[in-house]
Amino acid sequence: MKLNRSILLAAALTLSAAAQAQTATIHYNRCDGNYEGWGAHLWKDGGIPLPGIEWQKPMMPSGKGDFGVYWTVKLDDFIKGRVNYIIHKGDTKEQGGRDMAFDGNASKEIWVNNGDRKIYTSLADAQKARADKPCP
Repeated sequence: MKLNRSILLAAALTLSAAAQAQTATIHYNRCDGNYEGWGAHLWKDGGIPLPGIEWQKPMMPSGKGDFGVYWTVKLDDFIKGRVNYIIHKGDTKEQGGRDMAFDGNASKEIWVNNGDRKIYTSLADAQKARADKPCP
């Protein structure tokens, strides 16, 4: 009986890891800590928006952590794992208002600081960038 439980636990952990491998997360930090109304516009290559996502109806954050809010997306929704996004509130856009993208197969998580055009692939790099250029 103990062996069966171990096998079931191992299978559950494997499924959990597989599910995580099929997602990517965009973390977003604002100096003012106010995330009200901020969303992510997400689309496939060719400008095709993800189902249920429009400019006026962006994806709202999936949750909030120590860094700020985050959006978790399924890589299957994107062509070859290329995640296209703009973080915005109405017509106010982050990262210089540019269309942004990253390879979700290569980077499962990215970090974005408000007022910074860069995509960071580690929390440590995003925090260092914020320390080098503190909030006003």
